[in-house]
Amino acid sequence: MNILGISGTPRENGNSEILLQHALKPFEKHGWQIRHLRIREMNVEPCQGCEECKKLGKCKIEDDMHQIYEAFRWCDAIILSSPVYSRNVSAQLLALTDRHCAVRTERPLKGKPGGAIAGGAGTCGGQTITIMAVHNWIL
Repeated sequence: MNILGISGTPRENGNSEILLQHALKPFEKHGWQIRHLRIREMNVEPCQGCEECKKLGKCKIEDDMHQIYEAFRWCDAIILSSPVYSRNVSAQLLALTDRHCAVRTERPLKGKPGGAIAGGAGTCGGQTITIMAVHNWIL
């Protein structure tokens, strides 16, 4: 089995990334193949809303998002982690979820379980909103 972990923090060793690393350990112990992507190490441009993906069947932006599309196809389960910025997911993770629309007809994540991790300050730091945003995207 294959699990994909995607870290949406722009900070190296940020709290949400550390939490993701811990969340992936049990899968590794049970023999799953792990792929841990760090968006901060990739070039993922924001969606331009051009809808060329409807015509072309793929996104026209030439960046690392194509590697992420392949990782969506590869995985059997997915976990996304994000720090809470302005009571929502990071801009880096938002770019990824917006760009997912280019493969919406293919639906490479259909039927695959997913989870969310949010790291924020305090008990009302927006973690629930961030997790809900990721869950809504997964659905």
